[in-house]
Amino acid sequence: MNQGVYVLLKTMMADQDEQYGPFASTQEALGVCLEEWDELRAAIHANDLDAVQRECLDLAAPLLRLAEQLFVNQGLRRRSRKAQDAAT
Repeated sequence: MNQGVYVLLKTMMADQDEQYGPFASTQEALGVCLEEWDELRAAIHANDLDAVQRECLDLAAPLLRLAEQLFVNQGLRRRSRKAQDAAT
């Protein structure tokens, strides 16, 4: 991965963690990611390459935050398991 992209993603992730805190559940993370996905799709449809690049990073940041939080946040794992159990 390009070092500049890596640094930018880490900065975005830290900013989002500071602004929003950890995800309350995987469902919340999914909602955030789907919003970013829709924005990426719109940028691609508009063929706005600068927006595509921004939206790629905007989608990558919460995905990586979720993956990282699942490594370190047992509360997130428990809440997500409870939601899964309730759905079945």
